[in-house]
Amino acid sequence: MPVFEPGTWVDPKTGSPYAAGRFALAAGSRFDRHLHTDDELWLIRTGAATILLEGAEVVVEAGDIVLVPAGTVHDILAVHPEVSGFFVETGHQEGLSGHLHAEPADAEGHDVPARPRPAEDALPTEGD
Repeated sequence: MPVFEPGTWVDPKTGSPYAAGRFALAAGSRFDRHLHTDDELWLIRTGAATILLEGAEVVVEAGDIVLVPAGTVHDILAVHPEVSGFFVETGHQEGLSGHLHAEPADAEGHDVPARPRPAEDALPTEGD
């Protein structure tokens, strides 16, 4: 059974139908707005970030599990002051894997800024 060291991940290129790995972003890291053909789960290990999920800005922090449904555009908009975690993609459809882009310009990615964490009452809550 192979062991994947930090900086590497499991994906279809390794013979797996799913993808799994680690991520870490600090101020100035690059990220891209994208989607997948399968569901993706994130487990936030350390830090916090503001993400775009289902059209809303959401703050996630250490201990949170994030479900990104298949076809959902998502992004990391800012870190507070950094974030790290694990991701698992549940199984690629039609051989499409990795970051897919709804808009060609999204593939270029963007710098992720560090910002102060928003006040809890400044963000919408589930059901708003």
